[in-house]
Parts: sequence; structure tokens; C-alpha cells
Amino acid sequence: MIGAAASIACKRNNKIRIRVLPGHFAMTHSHTNYYVDIMDAKLSQAMACEAANTLTENFTYEKKIDTIVCMDGSDIIGAYMARNLARGGMFSVNGGDIYVVKPENEQSSQMIFRDNIQPMIKGKNVLILCGSVITGKNVNKAMKCVSYYGGTVVGIAAVFSILDEVGGLRVSHLFSREDIPGYEAVDYADCKLCKAGEKIDALANCYGYSRL
Repeated sequence: MIGAAASIACKRNNKIRIRVLPGHFAMTHSHTNYYVDIMDAKLSQAMACEAANTLTENFTYEKKIDTIVCMDGSDIIGAYMARNLARGGMFSVNGGDIYVVKPENEQSSQMIFRDNIQPMIKGKNVLILCGSVITGKNVNKAMKCVSYYGGTVVGIAAVFSILDEVGGLRVSHLFSREDIPGYEAVDYADCKLCKAGEKIDALANCYGYSRL
């Protein structure tokens, strides 16, 4: 049974909050014992702006970024991050126009960029922005996709991540496993809840969850 939601504030910026619901959730690549609801951080204009402001701190002075590839519906955060980075300023390595794009997934699950978007990737320094990073599989797929089209991934950012790095790059995040004591995300074959005979409470992905 899905339990009551708890609200958690970001340690770096208490204006950013997520909701955490205990239960047995089947994700695309894993089973988890909590659903981390980051929708407000992605879809609320005010909170997405705060999320972008906080995440931008990690890249303004460190990484030159030409393009932000938005995953998991993180487009609003990505647009605010681009605005922040484009402002430049003293000691900033960024400035000028920054593209904000998202990849397309074909029916075969192949990730692509259409011909008119490819020039925004080729020869560009790319930041991959995610809602959540759980297994890292989608991030790895995005990194390979960017590389295929001639771009260079220079950074990874996420609202919530249980991984500190993917593909040799640090994941800059607002929330981590430390914010949710007892959080577990495992392959379905290793799920303790399944082995204990506990039925799945809901199917979940980056769009939300649906009770069974």
C-alpha cells in the first residue's frame, strides 16, 4: 500500500521541495520502495526557476556549455539554466546564446536528433539535464546519442540522483539518496519486496505513477 507523502526541502535551497511516497513501485529499469515525486520542481515556474538557479552554480565557472539536452520533462529547468548561463559575467566561462533541446525516442527506443536539430549538437559542449538518475541507463544512452551526433558531453545535472557519477562525469544534483533514508532501487530480479510476496503498488516513470 502506498503510504502518506512526506515533503522534503533541498539542503542547498529550501525553496525547492519534493514529495516522497513509500510503497512498492515498478520503474522502467528498476523496482523502488519509494516514489520520488519531483513534478513541482519540473513544472512549477517558481520552483523550476529556483532549481535552475541552484544547479547553474555548478557550471557557471567550470564548464563552457553550448547546448542543454533536457530529459524526463526537465525543459522548464533547462530554459532557466540556459538563461542564467547566457548572462555570462565576471569569471564566467559561459555567455551568449545556448540551445535547449530534447532527444526523440523512436518506437524501437532508439534515441535520435532530427536533421534540423543536429547542428545544435555537432561540435557543441553539451550538458545533459535529467529529472531523476536512478540506474544511469538513460543518461548513458543520451551520452552515446550526443557523441554519435558529434557533440561532447561536459556535464550532467539532475533534480534527484542516487548516482554521484555516470560515464566518468560527476552528476550535480539537488536531492540524493541521503535525503531519503532507507531508499532502495534494484533490478526487479533482486527486489526484496517481490521476493517477500508483496504486490506492486504502482507503475512509475518520469511522468508520474499509476496505482494498480
